[in-house]
Amino acid sequence: MSPLSPPSRPRPEIRPHLLIWGLALGQMVSWGSLYYSLAVVALPMEQELGWSKVEINAGLTVNLLVASVMALPVGALIDRFGGYWFMVLGAAGGAILLAIWSMTASLPIFYIVWAGLGLVHACTLSESAYNIVVSNLADHRRGITMISLLSGFSSSTAIPFITLFSETLGWRPAIMIVAVIHFMVPGLVSAWVLRGIRSASRKPGADETAAAPLRLPLREILGDRIFWALVAAFSVHTFVGNGITFHTIPLLLENGYAMSLIVGVMALHGPSQVLARFTLLMVGTRISTAGFGRAAFGLAALGVLMLIVSVWWGVSVLVIFALLYGMATGMLTLVRANSVIEYLGAYGYGAATGALTMAVAVPRTTAAVAFALLWEMTDSYGPVLWIALTASCSGLAAFWLATVWNSRRTPIQGL
Repeated sequence: MSPLSPPSRPRPEIRPHLLIWGLALGQMVSWGSLYYSLAVVALPMEQELGWSKVEINAGLTVNLLVASVMALPVGALIDRFGGYWFMVLGAAGGAILLAIWSMTASLPIFYIVWAGLGLVHACTLSESAYNIVVSNLADHRRGITMISLLSGFSSSTAIPFITLFSETLGWRPAIMIVAVIHFMVPGLVSAWVLRGIRSASRKPGADETAAAPLRLPLREILGDRIFWALVAAFSVHTFVGNGITFHTIPLLLENGYAMSLIVGVMALHGPSQVLARFTLLMVGTRISTAGFGRAAFGLAALGVLMLIVSVWWGVSVLVIFALLYGMATGMLTLVRANSVIEYLGAYGYGAATGALTMAVAVPRTTAAVAFALLWEMTDSYGPVLWIALTASCSGLAAFWLATVWNSRRTPIQGL
């Protein structure tokens, strides 16, 4: 048995519903603690420590850069050995790093912590969980959708929760509480529900002789124009989405909205994601990945437009923005996972999705800092949002091109 395989002999029976709900709960908590937490406490950190917006958001840049660089090797290792130890030790390491963050007053240590959280990100968040589903469940499309349903509540639970404790106890105790919860939920739950999981290399039908003709080698994926069209589309979505997520609070404060209203608007993001994913779950395969992908990219662009005009049209349009952009984000999480499987192949999913993550590393890692720099150049978020709208429209065009190219070639076998 490989040292990276789950320490279980005989192998426990996999219970699909337990696996799905355990992964979903872990993803919901992990996204809140490893991603949304910085957006909530950035302003209190700025006020206490005297760090600038650019310096604080650079922590996220370091985090996402490490996560992107490690996505391919981690994905390939999970393909080979399974995801048990990556998920369990990753969650424990994440809790330790969050605790260190809550105690630091040093900018270099802050960056080291967020670099470490980037490795945790690569080992435990979406792509790793989806890899486990693809390797262990026959109906992986439904399994991924079910996980994304619960994890979609991450922003609407984490943001109000962390905001409450940050405002009442201070940002440091708030992050320490998050660290404890991160260990208790993703860590312990993963150790329980992931017992007995197999790797992609041990999936029935994935032995060396059977799987070889069903898998596009990584070098072929990198030479596929559809892959690069997907890179362009998801680069844009990631850039705009990350930028908006980490600048919504200062953006709306700049426009005169109260913090309580801003938190309420941001909390709509999660339920709207879940609504979109639940709709897709009910629709099933009656709508293709191409169809709901085009709709999702269109909704994302429309959502950015609503955020722009909310300056003049008020709270009602701001709510529409939150709903539209949340729905788009919820759909695009599934579009990304399913388009990799349908357009590039199901076997070797970890390596393929890791390559996509690595390819979108630059826009993913620079979004928060780029938005901050653009704001400092113009002293306003207005020009920043118009750039985001233009980028969103180009993302729609790139995904549309990928679907057209895919429709013109012979479908990949083995899905």
